[in-house]
Amino acid sequence: MESAVSATTTQHPTYAPARIARLWRCLAAMFYDGLLLLALNFLVAFSVINISTPGVAAQHQQLWVLPGWVRHGLILPAVIITTGLFYSYFWVRNQQTLGMQTWHIRIESWNGERLRWRQAMQRFIFAFTGFCLVGLGYWWSFIDRQGLSLHDRLSKTRIVLVPRERSSR
Repeated sequence: MESAVSATTTQHPTYAPARIARLWRCLAAMFYDGLLLLALNFLVAFSVINISTPGVAAQHQQLWVLPGWVRHGLILPAVIITTGLFYSYFWVRNQQTLGMQTWHIRIESWNGERLRWRQAMQRFIFAFTGFCLVGLGYWWSFIDRQGLSLHDRLSKTRIVLVPRERSSR
């Protein structure tokens, strides 16, 4: 009997006993994180625009100023990189962003371990791509057997519910 069980577990990715978080909970956490990211990305965009603008160039007596289209063309990549580093940092460090803590969910590898930097960055890239493709990566969770999103499948991660701590009163 035991050998039959181990034979079936090697065919499909097995998950440690944990409840996969529903999409609505993940989206709610993303909304919370989005508010933090909005403020952070405003600072990043302001910094990028402020670099080598004509006013700053005059103050520092610079002769060369970046054209406006170059300065503004740097904003989107800077915001995307900042967002990727934000999520990856918290996924690797705490397994949770502030929004995920609020909604009692965390991210982990399929085997229940913490994410490594490479895995976190891969997940962000897959999630961002899926988001840009009309949310395809997120819609995938409705047809997936375990309820995983496409970027979870590709990066071998999952978002699980964190049991709430009971007070000792």
